[in-house]
Amino acid sequence: MTSDQRSTLGSIPLRMSWWGTRRVSEVSFILWVALFSADRIDFLGGEGAFVLTPFLVLTPPLLAWEVFRLAEERERLHFERPAAAYLLLLLLFLAVVLVSGLLAMDALLSARRAALLTALGVGTLLVAGLWVGRDGGREALITGAKLGLMLALVFDVLQVVVPLLGFLDPLPFLTGTVNLMPHGFMGLIPRLSGQVADANRGGFLILFYLFVLLRWGAPGRGRRRWVTLGAVLLIMTFSRSAILAAMVTGTLAWMEGWKLRLARKRVLATMGLVAVLASWLLVGGDSRTTVLRTLEPLSERLSPGEGSAREHVYLLGRGMRVATESVKHASIGIGYGNGTLILQDVFPGNKYANWHSLYLSVLVDSGVGALVLILVLIVVPCVLPGPVRPFLGGIIVFNIFYQSIADPPFWFALALAWLTVRGRKPSPGNAPSEDSLIPQPE
Repeated sequence: MTSDQRSTLGSIPLRMSWWGTRRVSEVSFILWVALFSADRIDFLGGEGAFVLTPFLVLTPPLLAWEVFRLAEERERLHFERPAAAYLLLLLLFLAVVLVSGLLAMDALLSARRAALLTALGVGTLLVAGLWVGRDGGREALITGAKLGLMLALVFDVLQVVVPLLGFLDPLPFLTGTVNLMPHGFMGLIPRLSGQVADANRGGFLILFYLFVLLRWGAPGRGRRRWVTLGAVLLIMTFSRSAILAAMVTGTLAWMEGWKLRLARKRVLATMGLVAVLASWLLVGGDSRTTVLRTLEPLSERLSPGEGSAREHVYLLGRGMRVATESVKHASIGIGYGNGTLILQDVFPGNKYANWHSLYLSVLVDSGVGALVLILVLIVVPCVLPGPVRPFLGGIIVFNIFYQSIADPPFWFALALAWLTVRGRKPSPGNAPSEDSLIPQPE
């Protein structure tokens, strides 16, 4: 056997190992995207001091595989100025949160929640930093979004079927449990939230998946089907915050020149269906009365005078009073996550009670400095050209009436926004490929 033959044979295991590592890394990332908000799954089965979600379980091995792949392929990472700026601002924000926890009403509660916040912020940044600009990154993200929508559909079906079968407690799953109860009901209509326990945050997750498909997916019939599925799942959450955020995101995308075209036949068919239903409601008899009674809670849900809307107004006033009642509260807040303790009279027994607004929660819990930093993290990439900018508009609106600060899609979107800002030139020898997350110049 010649030396050339030995060299060729000796390189085969290396190529197979490279291919295997890359494939495992891609599959891990796809699963991470599809499951990173699935807090219905608790690998501790409710026996721990916190919910051990798929995000916390999958992030360390995903990062380990990526590091192993980089070492095996001898690839070097290049971080530009936006990435460094985001990391610095993120660390400053986390530092302020930690300081607020030192003097909190319940320091242990604040420490636990600050640790989770750190894992979310840093973990999503590391994953985004490893995948932005990587070959196959765009396709893997799209596949993860599609799998996430399929999981949301499966969880929605289970939320309807399982309670009807009488299984009201979390079901065992591997070493943990899965909660399959709907977030709530409006009369007889369940609010379905997919793999997320909260319907509003479930709607936010669906919106993230829809944005990924519309921003990076290839136009065509296949994408339209996935977007239609996502739109139906979003509507089934009955989340006004998520639907409003979707409207803002779509409007901003349209203003940027995205080709969000609607088929004329679909529009005409929808209008015809609406006309038929409206005519039936106008002339129907007893069946019409039954339908209207069933849909009455839905109409109340969409009304500005509905109970939760008045609740938002009350929480806003009360939160502002707490935030301004002393210099300490205004500067470092009452302690990150400690709003839960104050709001037990409003949400009795709810250990996740909050101010229902990211901006108010950050101000009350961690002070004005933390509020300024989180606003900078969100707003700065909004004024810079980049592919994620329309979704950031949706984030801003969603978090006026709810909060997604403890959700991986929130932090992952921020990391993507800072890392994919246009106008910066790739480092020599590190130009993005056609399948990277960095869009090509138009």
